Amino acid sequence: MDRKSAQDRLMAWSRTPHAPDTRDLARILLHRCSGRPVSYVHGLGLEAGALAALIDAHFPAAAAGWTPGTCFSDHVRRLGGVRCGCAGMTSAVSREGNSADNWLLREERDFRDLLMRHRLENDASALPLADVIARACLENDHLWRSLGLADRPHLAALLARHFPSLAEANTRKLRWKRFFYECLWAEGRPVARPTVCDACLHQAECYDGTASYHQRGT
Repeated sequence: MDRKSAQDRLMAWSRTPHAPDTRDLARILLHRCSGRPVSYVHGLGLEAGALAALIDAHFPAAAAGWTPGTCFSDHVRRLGGVRCGCAGMTSAVSREGNSADNWLLREERDFRDLLMRHRLENDASALPLADVIARACLENDHLWRSLGLADRPHLAALLARHFPSLAEANTRKLRWKRFFYECLWAEGRPVARPTVCDACLHQAECYDGTASYHQRGT
């Protein structure tokens, strides 16, 4: 089963197969695999229980036979007769326990807290999405690609649905991680702290050859 057919299968098991959230969550969940350097739940940014609740809310029919904490991507593909590289590895790794870089944990918390300050009221999906987006922000790539979304507009739409005041504030149409940092600096984040953008291979694309707030030290 290729990725597209895995996504189609997962969408067919959804309670709301035509909803934008269903489409985006299917891509996000299938993007991860425990065959990568970290486990499925750690790479996704959710504890096993939170992941199980998310799947039960959006893809209940796909949960049959899946053990929370194992690779859900492998589970979906296995139902189609193939396996992904992780072969369903089990993980009991906590969010903090699998990172040697405390400053990255701080960055993740900052991203998550920023998102949660702008969440749509009574939005049950905002908390797990904030966790997933904050974890993806730590990767050395554009945020929409780290999440596994189809393109940047899909990320903009996802943020607008669940964190509308934050999405609306990006009037300059900055790349999202850069914009998140601009918001944090405006709120008083110390400019001397390192950022995940500092050594990113895509920094020039995101900052268009201009110095960031952090680099200017202003």
